Amino acid sequence: MKRHPQTLRWLLFFLACMAFMMPGQPTWAASDDVALEGGQPHRVVLHLNSGDEKVQRGALNNIKNLYQDFSPETLRVELVVHGAGLPLLIKKGTLFAAELTELRHAYGVNYTACSNTMKTMKVTREDLIGEVGDTVPAMVRLLERQEQGWAYIKP
Repeated sequence: MKRHPQTLRWLLFFLACMAFMMPGQPTWAASDDVALEGGQPHRVVLHLNSGDEKVQRGALNNIKNLYQDFSPETLRVELVVHGAGLPLLIKKGTLFAAELTELRHAYGVNYTACSNTMKTMKVTREDLIGEVGDTVPAMVRLLERQEQGWAYIKP
């Protein structure tokens, strides 16, 4: 019996494809809108330390895009802001106050301002927009969230 290398390659390719389509194998689609195993929502912590308006806009767009694929019931997002990014959360400095409020009310996005940056910049809690939840050291919060299994994104 003569072997045909091309036929053998196609057979192996076909078998490999079938292995991925067998029952019990996970299917991956961003639009599935499901929580993690055990019903726990996906958890994402975004790290923002840029004063660049384009970077800040990008971070807010990232949050919106996540919620286009996942519902508020299946996704939790926290934006941790420090350093040059802190003006994003300051009433008199932000260009995005309305958008931050909208994201908080529509999806429950949490905002954390770095207490160390606040001290350095002489910013008080009253200077921040009302949607800010916590004021803790940013590095501590980022470390805690990652230890708790949150996905880390740096826009």
